[in-house]
Amino acid sequence: MSILVKWLESMHEEMNVSTKCSRVQNRKSTCSFCIERCEQNAFEIKDHLLVLDTKKCTMCGECIIACPLSALEGLVSNRVFHNRSLVYDPNYTPEIKELLIYKKRGMTSIQVSKQPLSTAWETVLCDTNEQLQLLDECPIIVVEKVRDEVLSRRSFFGSFQKEGKQLAKKMAPASWKMEKDDWKLTKYYPDFQFFSVELDKDKCTLCQACFSLCKEEVFQLKDGTLQIENNKCVGCLSCAEVCPENAIEILAGISGKSERVENVYQKNCHDCGHSFYSFYAETTKCHVCLNRDPDWLSPY
Repeated sequence: MSILVKWLESMHEEMNVSTKCSRVQNRKSTCSFCIERCEQNAFEIKDHLLVLDTKKCTMCGECIIACPLSALEGLVSNRVFHNRSLVYDPNYTPEIKELLIYKKRGMTSIQVSKQPLSTAWETVLCDTNEQLQLLDECPIIVVEKVRDEVLSRRSFFGSFQKEGKQLAKKMAPASWKMEKDDWKLTKYYPDFQFFSVELDKDKCTLCQACFSLCKEEVFQLKDGTLQIENNKCVGCLSCAEVCPENAIEILAGISGKSERVENVYQKNCHDCGHSFYSFYAETTKCHVCLNRDPDWLSPY
């Protein structure tokens, strides 16, 4: 066995659920994007945590693409590209999110050879092009495979070197091949938003539970204001699921990026003396004291 083959085999990396998974961060999480996408039923929930059965996993990578937080580590192994085209393969159907990302990476078309696109592929492509129009991008087209040209002797041997490099790149670990958060749409379309964070001020107590769980830093307290940066939202629902007042709703839909700004007041609680924030100047108690039964002893 050659040294190159041994080296490539040593770099083999299996699928892994990282600590970025919302189920690791929040026991109230109901996230199931990867479970719904996996056709091998390789995922299950044990003690609320996501567990991957590596014996069932085929390393197709569908779950990696589906995860809104890029919490799954591994390689998407069955995608083939040629001359800025994604080569059509009826054995899988891409997601709209996936094609939108490939588009920003430089893909311009889907390449077919003998058989036309399946109905599933056509539907995804149509829906993707509708979204690309909203994103001010050119549509993805379908092209026929160009007949391979006869290679000269130099080109023939040169192609081995080129394909060898491509093989090494394809088999390299995810940490080499992919940059951080490569499967987040927000990275590729910073001037747009795919979700809107709707906050009900009448319910919200500014307890900041959502702040601590939102890894995208959608929520910011700055200069006496609460800023909600919708263009950073990836639709993971962590903030809505952790909110004790059910004051947050995430709505899907493409639009130009927007930021909601609400004035807030920093106060000192009349009961416990702790500092807190409120949307209303007349509020005198923090959310803990406000919700505490008056018959209970104060914990402070």
